[in-house]
Amino acid sequence: MKKQARFTALLAAAAVAPAVLFSSPAVAAEAPSTARSAPDQGAGTTPDEAAKQKARSELEDRIKVSQIAADKNSGRQVRREANKALDGTAEDVRRFLETGLDKARDTDNRVAVIRTLSGKYVGRNVREAVDKAMDGTPQDRVYYLEEGYHLAQRADNRVHTLQIISVGGPAVREAGKEALRSKDDAAILHFLDVGQYEARAKDEAARKKAEEEKAAKEKAEKDKASKDKAAEEKAAEDKAAKDKAAKDGGKGGAGTDGKTGTPATDVRSGGEPSSVAVSGNAVTPTSGGTSLAATGVSPATPWALGGAAVAVTAGAGLVIAGRRRTAATERG
Repeated sequence: MKKQARFTALLAAAAVAPAVLFSSPAVAAEAPSTARSAPDQGAGTTPDEAAKQKARSELEDRIKVSQIAADKNSGRQVRREANKALDGTAEDVRRFLETGLDKARDTDNRVAVIRTLSGKYVGRNVREAVDKAMDGTPQDRVYYLEEGYHLAQRADNRVHTLQIISVGGPAVREAGKEALRSKDDAAILHFLDVGQYEARAKDEAARKKAEEEKAAKEKAEKDKASKDKAAEEKAAEDKAAKDKAAKDGGKGGAGTDGKTGTPATDVRSGGEPSSVAVSGNAVTPTSGGTSLAATGVSPATPWALGGAAVAVTAGAGLVIAGRRRTAATERG
């Protein structure tokens, strides 16, 4: 309600201003348009003219303050102080224009400087610039907001890009270096906002593919090693079986001393000769018949068997010789 009443009064003053300001054209033309306060009454100035000049000056001041309060670029403190002055007297309006406006603007500038610290990529350069501006003059804060902040943030963006490159994969490094080579603030900001994440996705896909290929290679090597080991074990088993068979066959055809026994011929009652093999410890028939002797357990057994074999052989020889003599006699 108070603000509405204030603007209503302002509009009413603006409506009657022409009648007040231009009721005496000659005087209005002589009065300076930038008057800040009522001029001193001179020899040619009447009280009515001085009052009109004062009213005109106060109205101009209120219009200026109203414009400042309505400006969307004005800070919160400026708007608050402007509205406060409009609610006050003409002296309050004049005081706001002379000193209050600058103080309110500096207060808003301080707030704006502090807010720059909430940026996404703020680093050491921005923080140092903020400290310098806050410790400086109102002009230092204006410079920071108009130019210093952008220079400091640009430096921090480049530093942040270099940090990402130092820990990124191949795609991230390439994208970051390309942004830095462009020397374009927009390109660097795009890398920080979007490019680095796209490059990281590429690196992640490449890493996953490499891991899958490595796992497949290791599995193939492991399978090959298992097959090779199984083949070696089978070959060893086959060799052991072959050696065992060869060893068993050697025992059946040779004596313990590795020498083959001497065959002996025996003539049986049916006239069929029978060969016997004499080994170190046994006499074995080579065809038909029964073994002449079995291996004994005494150390003298081999000698006894050998003597028996010799006796058998000698007896067989005598029998054959006798038959030949008988046959010769019968033919004679």
